[in-house]
Amino acid sequence: MLIESVATRGKVLKAAERLFGQHGFSGTSLRQITKEAGTNLAAVNYHFGSKEDLYREVLLQRVRPLNEERLMLLTQAEQLAGDQPLPLRAILDAFIRPVLGLATDRMPGRLAFLRLISRDLADPQPFLFTEMAREFDPLVKRYTQALAQTLPGLPAVDLFWRMQFTTGALLYAAAHQHDFERISSGLWQADDVEGCVRRLVDYCTAGFGAPRSAA
Repeated sequence: MLIESVATRGKVLKAAERLFGQHGFSGTSLRQITKEAGTNLAAVNYHFGSKEDLYREVLLQRVRPLNEERLMLLTQAEQLAGDQPLPLRAILDAFIRPVLGLATDRMPGRLAFLRLISRDLADPQPFLFTEMAREFDPLVKRYTQALAQTLPGLPAVDLFWRMQFTTGALLYAAAHQHDFERISSGLWQADDVEGCVRRLVDYCTAGFGAPRSAA
């Protein structure tokens, strides 16, 4: 009975992740989710309580390990650097690599999650503001500190905007990675995660190092 309950919960999460990623929170009903999962509304209520709680769980099951990996990679880079400021490329690689790794991971649901998180940033749900701040604020603080030490001459406002643009480029690349082989006419292969990481780090490094525009 316990095994069956765990399996049902997993089916609901998988269906919800795909449908929320495709249609958004407002465009997805619990009936659609239960139909795809092959279960009923009572099972959703039992395991998650509400549509809002289900949406929260879908996000957190991916966001937490992803951010933990990014913080771990940044810590490792800091240990290697010792008393010296981190190389800019090392900071950006630690920030970018785990996300692009999700896009090429063959485990089910990874691409659906990337589309979901991209959609949530464009259309954030008010009931998640506090939760997402709790999950992302420590990450943002750590990376901002590392960038500020590496780029001491860059004003805080420019560092803020360049980090926002980096995040936008990263999420677009991750969410659409499987389309790039087709639209590039074969110039890029969908499983070349190292090539994508390297090129995006190149691009974002140049962006952080660009001269400031005139006020």
